[in-house]
Amino acid sequence: MSSTSNMRRMALATLALVTGVAAAVAGSAGSPAQAAKKPNPLAALIKQSKKESGLVFYGNPPAANFNVLLTRFKARYPWIKTTPYDLEDNTIFSKYASESSQGARTADILIASAPNLWVYAARRGYAKAFTPIGIGQYPRFARQLKGIFVMSPDPAIIVYNKVVLGGKVPASVTAIANDAGTYRKVTGYTVDNTFGYTGLWGYVQKKGWANFRKIAKRLTPQTGVAGQLQLVAQGGASAAYLTSPTARFRIANDANLGRLLAWSYVRDAEPLIPRGVAITAKAKSPASAKLFLNFVYSKPGQQAMCDAGFTAFRLKFKPSGGCKNTLAEVYRRVGRKNVIFVPFSNKFVNDRPKFARTWHSIFG
Repeated sequence: MSSTSNMRRMALATLALVTGVAAAVAGSAGSPAQAAKKPNPLAALIKQSKKESGLVFYGNPPAANFNVLLTRFKARYPWIKTTPYDLEDNTIFSKYASESSQGARTADILIASAPNLWVYAARRGYAKAFTPIGIGQYPRFARQLKGIFVMSPDPAIIVYNKVVLGGKVPASVTAIANDAGTYRKVTGYTVDNTFGYTGLWGYVQKKGWANFRKIAKRLTPQTGVAGQLQLVAQGGASAAYLTSPTARFRIANDANLGRLLAWSYVRDAEPLIPRGVAITAKAKSPASAKLFLNFVYSKPGQQAMCDAGFTAFRLKFKPSGGCKNTLAEVYRRVGRKNVIFVPFSNKFVNDRPKFARTWHSIFG
């Protein structure tokens, strides 16, 4: 083969190599640009939210807990003004119903621990049809009714006065029921409170009424968690059973309460009380409301929920900072077989009259 042919072959090979490298460089340089052009699924909502008047919440989360969540949300969307109203569950729905029927400015988002009232709300069309991004990364029970989701599956807990009880830890309602000498006075929700009814109903599905009959006149019932914490801290009761897990945040962040109180899961039967959430059909700031729900069900939102004392329950989610307010932790500490999720069901609604009569026959 001639030297001229060899030189021609080498030249062609070199040209092919240079062309290939150039194409590779161009391709790698183009990838970030293509990624940057990928549409942001929230872009339209963000744009619209800047034209809205802020978010109004009618909800039952205690202000101390909810403010932590809202602070994290506003760090992402600082232009969205948030106005939360801390209301009882019944008031949440009746206030929205009244205002929306008159065309008045009302809530954009409802949050309540009341499966029976959510069933009613679904029938009345109070919820906007919207599905948050990422809801497929949650247990099936996260979706309850059209446009209505579980924001937090709250495990009922036991709060106790560790000074009064010394080293004794009440880890179950059964333990409290069977030890009248130690637990001479206890507190908890009345059946007339929606969170209370939900927790009591869930417990009875697993364990029946026997333990409540044993407690009977030892109970000094309260309508809210704040009253229960005060009573236990003052020594008027040694423990509060089936109370709200938002107490965990209060105990951890209040030095006086932390000195006196501690808490445990209910290991004989652990009810999960679903704190429901929905965007209202008459929301004046629907884009902002959708951004909030999308945030709650995102990974950063779940971290915020955990830190705020709610229950993070995204599948395979592992919070940072040592936070343990997760559904996975409930299962680990109690065991799945001892946990019951209370659904937004007609049975739950229909059971209430008879259930309330039984409760009052025991506790007065």
